[in-house]
Amino acid sequence: MLRGLIVASLGVQLCIGILAQQVPFESSEWQNESDPYQFEWPIKDVAVIGAGVSGLLAYRALAQTDHFDKIRVFERDSTPGGNWHYSDEEAKAVPIERGTTDDWWKSDYVPTIPTKLPSHDIYTVKGNDTLKDELEGRRINQRQPKPLWKNLRANTPAPQQQVPGFSWPPGVEWASHHSKVQRYLRSFASWLGINNGDGNEDISYDTRVELITKHLNKKGKQIGWTLLLRKFIETDNGRYEESYWEEHFDAVVVASGRFNIPHIPSIPGLIEWQKRFPEHILHSRQYRFTDSVKDQNVIVVGASASATGISLDINPLAKTSYLSIREHSDDPRAPVRRETHLNSVPSNTTIIGQIERFHPIPDGGDISDGQIELLNGTIITGIDRLIFGTGFRYAFPFLPQYHNSSASGNVPVDSDEQPIVTDGSHVRSLYLDTFYINQPTLAFQGQNVGIQTFIYGKYAGEAIARVWSGKAHLPSQRAQWRHFWNTVEERGGLKKGFQWLNNEANSRYLNYFVAWLNSAAIKNGDKLLELPPDVSEEMDLWMKARAAGVSVNPDGRNDLWQNSVPVPVPDNESRRWRRAVLDDW
Repeated sequence: MLRGLIVASLGVQLCIGILAQQVPFESSEWQNESDPYQFEWPIKDVAVIGAGVSGLLAYRALAQTDHFDKIRVFERDSTPGGNWHYSDEEAKAVPIERGTTDDWWKSDYVPTIPTKLPSHDIYTVKGNDTLKDELEGRRINQRQPKPLWKNLRANTPAPQQQVPGFSWPPGVEWASHHSKVQRYLRSFASWLGINNGDGNEDISYDTRVELITKHLNKKGKQIGWTLLLRKFIETDNGRYEESYWEEHFDAVVVASGRFNIPHIPSIPGLIEWQKRFPEHILHSRQYRFTDSVKDQNVIVVGASASATGISLDINPLAKTSYLSIREHSDDPRAPVRRETHLNSVPSNTTIIGQIERFHPIPDGGDISDGQIELLNGTIITGIDRLIFGTGFRYAFPFLPQYHNSSASGNVPVDSDEQPIVTDGSHVRSLYLDTFYINQPTLAFQGQNVGIQTFIYGKYAGEAIARVWSGKAHLPSQRAQWRHFWNTVEERGGLKKGFQWLNNEANSRYLNYFVAWLNSAAIKNGDKLLELPPDVSEEMDLWMKARAAGVSVNPDGRNDLWQNSVPVPVPDNESRRWRRAVLDDW
């Protein structure tokens, strides 16, 4: 056993030596423990916001650490799984005009503050259809339907979407239908004992976090966090119950996901179109069924996963399918290149350029009478529906302030020491994209794009659990800020894309977590973490298949769109290469 420990120690030190040469990771930040960050109060009670992949992984790491007295998970939906919990229910539309205002983050929901706490109200419909509709709207908005459509399949292979230590059943399809991913996550929640039928007080479903504020002692000094909580449920037909209460915690994990506020660009004229024809202008979060566009002329806007996925889904039934993409939307920093997404689009989809404006439609006219002008001057008419797959904004409506912080200096603008973490395009002021530097008893899970969420979440969760339990240490606050600003410089500034991690960066962060936490584990005798599972071979095959135009039919068979997007090789060689990929596939 001693020999094994020595070998493990040498391996960790070797990993540390390699990573120390890679900016922004500086070994001096955490190897020198003479000046580690000192928490201002002991951390025994922890809240986790969200029971999606990241929330479940955070809970597992915390629960496996024999340190915490109370761990509570709050999930606004009725079941675990986060974005993988599909429902035919559609999310409400978001007014495009709100995206141009300072309170854009209220588009999803506005936190409500009751006049007294705790409170409990019962609403009985008794045949009142108007009240029934209002209460159903409140219930749906409470859980917020997720951005899935009926036929959606995972766009990453099952080996990558696998929780370390909790394997998929043998023989599962790589491109699993969303229902299987949901069942897999429900199984994981059951293994943890916090599924919605387990009767475990560690988790509270149908519960939304309305607000997080500082928990102060009698002297006015912060000693933790106070969560204002709301539960809204339909207890039986025609009866609804609403409750508000507060709970206090020493630390909080924010695992509420990054698909928060739908973003639709405010293209000239589009606000007026949406006001007149709200049911014909959708964000991808609202799209559900293929037959909803049957025999219609449809424009899907966007060139990433949602837009191209929906374009593929509507293709069999739409009369005419357009895909509008911006000429310069292929950001070289993006974890997945634009061509990879576009290769899934069938050849009979018409690719058009960027939309410049929506011309006014005369009174009495229908949306199909409208004229849509492209950037190159082309006019398109006869469109029945527009679907915007243009992404989401970051938002944390339960945190107290939403300001733009300065992108220069050593610390962000932070009036009254309130958390400032987002302007909608990215999340800032975090050490290792995880710990809020001004007060590291607030941590964030799963905010990066391009990460292997099912894998990355394990190591980020372990970092949170071990730091808060005292088994690993953060560097000084000054060192955390230095690391953050080095990261800002490396990633090209605080702007859209700041959260993007390509494969190399993803691997560097994972290896850094392992080296850091294992170095601490060797000193205190804690369990060593294994290296992240290597799925590079599977991912290489998966990406080659997508580049070759391999797609998945609704019946589950792999298929090939022979003329999807041209590859820059001669036709004969192209066909041979595609066939070779299919043979492997």
